[in-house]
Amino acid sequence: MSDIQEMVEEAKRPGKFNIVDAVKGRSYPKSQIDVFIDEGVAFIAAELNDELAKIAELMDKKTLNKTSVDEILKKREEIMDQKDKLVEEMGGSRYVFHLTGISEGKRQDAYDKSLEKYPMEYEKSKNPFTGQAEKNEVESSERDRYFTSILWHYSIEKIVAPDGSEQDGISFEDAQELRRSLPLASNGAITEAIEKMRAATALFMMSVNEDFLAKS
Repeated sequence: MSDIQEMVEEAKRPGKFNIVDAVKGRSYPKSQIDVFIDEGVAFIAAELNDELAKIAELMDKKTLNKTSVDEILKKREEIMDQKDKLVEEMGGSRYVFHLTGISEGKRQDAYDKSLEKYPMEYEKSKNPFTGQAEKNEVESSERDRYFTSILWHYSIEKIVAPDGSEQDGISFEDAQELRRSLPLASNGAITEAIEKMRAATALFMMSVNEDFLAKS
């Protein structure tokens, strides 16, 4: 058999692969979230939302006459116009955070680092029913904050500013400073989006595996 024929036969044989390389090379979910840093404008917009919610409650009442309905609708239109102007104004403080999912191994690394920084502590107590001494874990807000900052560092791929300029990723130190400085609502929204990607991925993978097993 010639060298060429051997190459052809080799190409036709079932291929080999490395499962570790396949796992490492898999894709992760992506997400984007808008972050507004103008807290003053955001607060006014939130108040307008509250007014709109109250108007919606009034509209549900069956005792309203036509005059009352017309007045309420006019008021709602005025508030919505104010809100539209505010949203346009907030566009100048809108930063788009591009997020990516991470592996469970990387998440475990983040937890190990936070545990190394803030070791587990325990307090002793006596079980009121058995009288036996028990050791209970003491919660650490410092460890939780440290862990979340590492997750931000791992999960934020890119930030796009209002003028279109970009920052690729953030350092751990940047993540800590952002979590201290961003408005509370934005802070919570980023962490929630990171956790939502993790949960959505786990749910999808479970459903795929169940479907595969059902067809096996």
